Amino acid sequence: MMLWIVVVLVLVLVVVLSIAKQRSRYSSDNVGYQKQSALFTPAERSFLGVLDLAAGKDFRVFGKVRVGDLLAPRQGLSNQSRHAALNRINRKHFDFVLCRPDDLTVLCVIELNDKSHQRKQRQDRDEFLLDACRSAGLSLLMFDAQHAYSPVEVSTKIAAALSGSGQISVEPTFSETLPESPPADALATEIAPLCPRCSGQMVKRIAKGGENVGKEFWGCSNFPNCREIVTI
Repeated sequence: MMLWIVVVLVLVLVVVLSIAKQRSRYSSDNVGYQKQSALFTPAERSFLGVLDLAAGKDFRVFGKVRVGDLLAPRQGLSNQSRHAALNRINRKHFDFVLCRPDDLTVLCVIELNDKSHQRKQRQDRDEFLLDACRSAGLSLLMFDAQHAYSPVEVSTKIAAALSGSGQISVEPTFSETLPESPPADALATEIAPLCPRCSGQMVKRIAKGGENVGKEFWGCSNFPNCREIVTI
């Protein structure tokens, strides 16, 4: 009888220790996370504003979407090939996704290429994503990061891609959301970039002295704490 009591006590002790170990694993004191300062980089935030303007009410824009949420290995693959395909898209994301506003059908994905995309590793990644999207029948557009963009040019490139993919029957009316009078170059200069140093909003100023007197430039709104400028 005493032996059974000892066995039961030992089992209870093992269960208690196991539960305590599990709780310790997920304790906030042991995780060690910290909050990221922003979801988008300054360049991505600047482009998102133009993309929202270009898309208007016809489309809905999402950002930082996992590739695995949009692409899946095709049916019929062996387990080994399926796992290999999943591993290749693991920990990858698309910068922006354009969807229909009513049912959120995915129409195309967009990548914003900064200087990091000049590296061989990033180029290999971009090439893989292009091939993956092509095989799935999903349009992937790439835009180079710039200080300023033209919403008309962005919307035209998106409309051309969607028309070519056959996902829409007519060209989307992006221009209905934009003023008709200014030309494309004027629209580009009206989209204020974000400060490349502090991510603050930049404002248009006019040089009052020096060799550039009278010329317009982008100045950081956090002046004098930040004196970053961007030429127009």
